[in-house]
Amino acid sequence: MMTDTTENSSARPISPILQFILLIVPTVMTGFFMVYSLTGLILEGRDKYNWSLEAVTVSVRVGVGISLFSLLVLALAWYRKLPRTHLLVLSGWTHLIIAIVLTIAVFLIV
Repeated sequence: MMTDTTENSSARPISPILQFILLIVPTVMTGFFMVYSLTGLILEGRDKYNWSLEAVTVSVRVGVGISLFSLLVLALAWYRKLPRTHLLVLSGWTHLIIAIVLTIAVFLIV
């Protein structure tokens, strides 16, 4: 019996359905968060004031939610011993960084 000694040989597979869910959820959440946070750039007057009343609270909660979900995905990828170039790992880091940047952007826009 031959054993494969490559890095991917010890990786445990993740089902395609779970991969799809772990990729689509943060994509949708980040998309809505991006639209919400960038809305502050185009609003003026009373609309901007009303947006700014809730923007900080919403951005912190959504940013923390996306960050926690991304960290959960990264933890699962680490547990399953996926390579650093796996789509779930790249997605986790990307959405984590975008969530932090958008949260900071809301603080700057308000």
